[in-house]
Amino acid sequence: MRQDQTFNALVVRKGPDRSFTRAIEQRELAELPAGEVLIRVHASTINFKDRMSAHGNPAITRRFPHTPGVDAAGVVVSSDVEEVKPGERVAVISHAMGMNMPGGFGQYVRVPAAWVMPLEDGLSFEEAMAFGTPGYTAALAVEALIDAGIDLDGASVVVTGAAGGVGALSVAFLVTLGAKVTAVTGRTGTAEAVRQIGAVDVLDRSEFDDLSGRNLLAQEFDAGIDVAGGNLLGTLIRKMKDGGAVAATGMAADTALPINVLPFILRGVRLLGINAENTDMTRRRAVWRKMANDWKPANLQALYRVIQLAGLPAELDPDGAADAFGRVVVDLG
Repeated sequence: MRQDQTFNALVVRKGPDRSFTRAIEQRELAELPAGEVLIRVHASTINFKDRMSAHGNPAITRRFPHTPGVDAAGVVVSSDVEEVKPGERVAVISHAMGMNMPGGFGQYVRVPAAWVMPLEDGLSFEEAMAFGTPGYTAALAVEALIDAGIDLDGASVVVTGAAGGVGALSVAFLVTLGAKVTAVTGRTGTAEAVRQIGAVDVLDRSEFDDLSGRNLLAQEFDAGIDVAGGNLLGTLIRKMKDGGAVAATGMAADTALPINVLPFILRGVRLLGINAENTDMTRRRAVWRKMANDWKPANLQALYRVIQLAGLPAELDPDGAADAFGRVVVDLG
C-alpha cells in the first residue's frame, strides 16, 4: 500500500488560546507512527477517555494535533509479524492507542502486534465496538464475582452507573447469567432504557446513596459492580450480605473510599479491583470468547446506537454523554 494514501480521521487541534477544535480531516498513512500492524478501521466507539482527549485533557493527551479513539475494530492491511496476517478481522481494545498516539477515530491505525486481538466469529465490527473497553471491563467484573464464588443464577446484584457503558453492559451480562439486578443511575430519563435491558429495579443515585455514616446497613445484595467509587461504593459495600463480593471498576464519582472495616470482618465482604488494561492476551481472548458466545446479551442492539464518522465532532462537542444511555459506535465506512 502506498504510504502517501490519504484517509479520513477526526483531528483535535489546540489553538493559541488553549482552546480545542474537532473536525474530520484528511490524513496520510505516512503520518501514522511506526508499528508492526496496519489496520483498516471499520468501527470504533466513544469512551470516557476519548471525550477527555477530544477536549484537551492533559492527563490523557499532551501532543496535538491528535486523533483519539481507544478502541478499534477492522481488517489487517499489512503485518511485519507471522502471528498477525493480512485480511484477518481484529480488534485493538484497552491499550494506549488513542491517548498519545493516533487512535480509532481514523480509518487507519498502525499499532504493535502485541495489541492486536483476533475478533471472534460471533461478533461483527459494530458489536465488538458496542462492547469495547467498557464491555470488556464489565465482563472482567462479572468473571471476578464468579471466581469469588458468587452463584449469579438467581443472585441479587446491584450495579451503579447503570446507564453508562460499563454499568449497562454489566447489567446485560448479569441478566444473561440469571441474576436479579438492581440498577443505580444518576442520569435522568434513562430508567426505562435500563429496565428494558433486564434490570428488575432502577434506583436514582440520590435514593441509593447513604449519607448516614452508619458502619453497616441492612443486608440487601449478594454482589455488586461499582463504577463510581466514593460514597456510592461505600454504601454498596455496607449493603452486602454475608460473604458478598463487590467488583470496583472505576472512579466516576470519587477516588476516595469512606468505609470502615466492619463489612469485611463481620460479614466477610470481598472487594475486587478490576483493571482492563493489565490483562494478557490469553485472558483477553478467553473473556472475549465468552462475550461473543454464552454471555452475549440477546438485546445487545438495545445497548448502543451508531453514528457516522462525519457526525463525530458534533457528538463530542459539547460532552454528549451527560444524560445519554449506553454506548455510541462510530461507523468508519
